[in-house]
Amino acid sequence: MKNKNLFGSFCGIMTGVCWGVSGVFGQFLFETRGVESFWLVPIRMLSAGIFLLIYGISTDMENTKRLLSNKRDFLQAILTGVCGTMMFQLSFFLAVQNSNAGTATVLQYLCPVITMLYVCLRDRHFPKKLEILCIFLALAGIYLISTHGNPGTLVITPAALFWGVATAFFMFLNTVIPEGIYKRYPSTVVIGWAFLFGGIALCLIFRPWNYSVHIDLAVIISMLFIVLGGSVFAYLFYGNAIKRIGPAKSSLFAASEPVAAALLSIVWLKTSFSLIDVVGFVLIISTLFILSNAKE
Repeated sequence: MKNKNLFGSFCGIMTGVCWGVSGVFGQFLFETRGVESFWLVPIRMLSAGIFLLIYGISTDMENTKRLLSNKRDFLQAILTGVCGTMMFQLSFFLAVQNSNAGTATVLQYLCPVITMLYVCLRDRHFPKKLEILCIFLALAGIYLISTHGNPGTLVITPAALFWGVATAFFMFLNTVIPEGIYKRYPSTVVIGWAFLFGGIALCLIFRPWNYSVHIDLAVIISMLFIVLGGSVFAYLFYGNAIKRIGPAKSSLFAASEPVAAALLSIVWLKTSFSLIDVVGFVLIISTLFILSNAKE
């Protein structure tokens, strides 16, 4: 049991590290290669969807095919891919493109607060004291990150703030929309189809083949990690973590994502964060731990 929990914790931490490092590779491409999110995200989603489905077919052919034969589940997978996964991935990389990987990653952790508010509305009950505290902590964190305490000044662009908050909202939708389907299929199957459907939709909308991108070794390595590390391996790690230590603890360990993103962007890309930024980050991330402990 101890080894099982230890490996589950390791998988949870590695999930966050893979996601965080993936965001930094995206920031590298935006800053040094002039890549656009509208080129990067369609390729990432389509490629990751294909890899995940190949894995799904090789390990669980029956469930991978069964989803396609069930009309309701098939439509739910398309809805998840287009309204959840696609918009979540696109808004995240647009937030990175307009700010940096660390800030974008932290802002997406407003998702637990949005989820909590949704549950309160759905179940028609007023937020509890700890939940109200989390709302104030999240708002205070956004305020400090976006203004550095000066209400008359925005220290990040309006686009960065908008897409950062949008990332949290679409992350919430990406959790809620497929809730039922996750109970009937392995997560890898659902995520694989969602990535594929979302990737196809983005390719049809943005036509990445029309973008002029100079492909060199750095771009190839970055895209390989964004696709394989940040999508395929990250979700395989996350699935193993949930299986061994449950979703609540997995989410907590995956909070290594903003730490990995911030540290790597500081060391590699020389991104700077002020003390006020760090305080804002801590306020937002703390809501995840408070809400997780409250559930337990």
